[in-house]
Amino acid sequence: MRVSFFILNFLLINIFFPGIAFSAPESGITGFSGEKKILEKFPLGIRTAVRFDHQKTIFRTQTDQFPYINPNDPQEEERHYSKKRSSENTTDLLEFEAGLFFSDTIYVYGKAGYGKFYTELNLLDETFQGIYKDPILYEIKDDSLFIYGGGVSFNIYEQEMKKFFKKIDCYLNFQYRKFSADTKNYGKKYISYDLDLDEIQGSLILSGDFHNKKIYFGPRMSSITGNEKLKTGYNNFSYDESIKTSKNMGWVMGIIFFNKDKYSISFQKRTGDEEGISFETSIDF
Repeated sequence: MRVSFFILNFLLINIFFPGIAFSAPESGITGFSGEKKILEKFPLGIRTAVRFDHQKTIFRTQTDQFPYINPNDPQEEERHYSKKRSSENTTDLLEFEAGLFFSDTIYVYGKAGYGKFYTELNLLDETFQGIYKDPILYEIKDDSLFIYGGGVSFNIYEQEMKKFFKKIDCYLNFQYRKFSADTKNYGKKYISYDLDLDEIQGSLILSGDFHNKKIYFGPRMSSITGNEKLKTGYNNFSYDESIKTSKNMGWVMGIIFFNKDKYSISFQKRTGDEEGISFETSIDF
């Protein structure tokens, strides 16, 4: 059952959604299990999930200005230069998640994933390229993208219903993900690129249950910061700078299909300043 769900996810995302974007998928929306107990007092449920994302991130132009003195001529007048960077990043990521439901109201989880990373980096460093030049485009591919992180989800409201929905819930979610890519190309154009990103995301989700399905919707806000390093064989060029994106706001919406109250398959769409789509299959114990 678990394998067939994953295969279905893979086929759907490659056939119908070939170009999507980057932001953390929501977790813990499926409901709280509470079928087993710890010390006969606290309900405990276990959840495992497999998630596949094909993602795309656009980092808008970031400009950093700084003074510069020529080390070979200390008498030269101090000048002010700038570095400008922008990038469009694509990832194919397989993510695994495992977590615990406590007391029917809290879900705590960890996650890790592996995949491919591709970026089109536009970089203008005036100390190297000169003022008023066009940015240089670097196309970088990496087959060792690694992510890890975790989060917590709180069921802060629950109400039984008599019409249309069986029940409505409200979830408050917080999660963190670390992205790491490291690639080296020793071909005709030597290039070395390291990327290290931290993503923090919060959301407030309202969900409704009906029959063997659950739909949900709500606002989210995220922030991405990190660092990147680029080295090339041309003129021994070396670039090391921070990446800052903030005020990323948007919406989360999705649908979950249940099978025997244990297995589920879900589709999620994230929109706003960052875009994303994910497919997931999970098992609750």
